[in-house]
Amino acid sequence: METTLAEDRSHERTHPRRKIYMTCEVDRGDRVFSGRIIDTSLNGIGIMLPEGGESLKGKVRVHITPAHPSSVAAPEEIRLLALPAYLKPMSKGHHVGFRIVQIESGEPEWKRLCATA
Repeated sequence: METTLAEDRSHERTHPRRKIYMTCEVDRGDRVFSGRIIDTSLNGIGIMLPEGGESLKGKVRVHITPAHPSSVAAPEEIRLLALPAYLKPMSKGHHVGFRIVQIESGEPEWKRLCATA
């Protein structure tokens, strides 16, 4: 059975991923986990969590403090409301992919962080 071009593209990402490596916190509501961001896009984020990945159900908040280029204007903290989309067990924790539901703060910084060009 052949697939159409539209069906072939249904599995493509709507926004390109950017590989980055920086720390973040994932707030489950009753507990906060430290993690390391491994990639971003405008509507998703991949995070390595050394612990707690298997316990993430429902919405979480991801807190990212961007590195600031100067002491004159420190960038706003990025706060994302996100839903776990996939969980991949790794040798030292879990790679968790999240779908961004809402950018609660730091939208300009988030867009700069996700920029691929």
